[in-house]
Amino acid sequence: MLTGGILVGSAGTILTIMMCRAMNRSLLNVIIGNFGGGASGAAAQDGPREILKKFQSFDAGVLLAYSKKVFIVPGYGLAVAQAQHTCHELEKVLEEKGWR
Repeated sequence: MLTGGILVGSAGTILTIMMCRAMNRSLLNVIIGNFGGGASGAAAQDGPREILKKFQSFDAGVLLAYSKKVFIVPGYGLAVAQAQHTCHELEKVLEEKGWR
């Protein structure tokens, strides 16, 4: 049990550190920063910001055409949307273009 717990804990720590690097945030900032979800300072005064951007399939095509590498990371949302087949079709098209 002890060995299993150590393996699970270390794997979680490594994943957390990798996610922090991907988000360009420090581990301390992720753990302590903005705890509780309340906005403070200038963000609270400005009101909510819109961070979503409309994204069309044409935009995705342009981004893929100019990309050097493409990583498809399947997750829960892909499974819920049942988009596995569409994702596989995209993979086929990318492989035909010479990407691996």
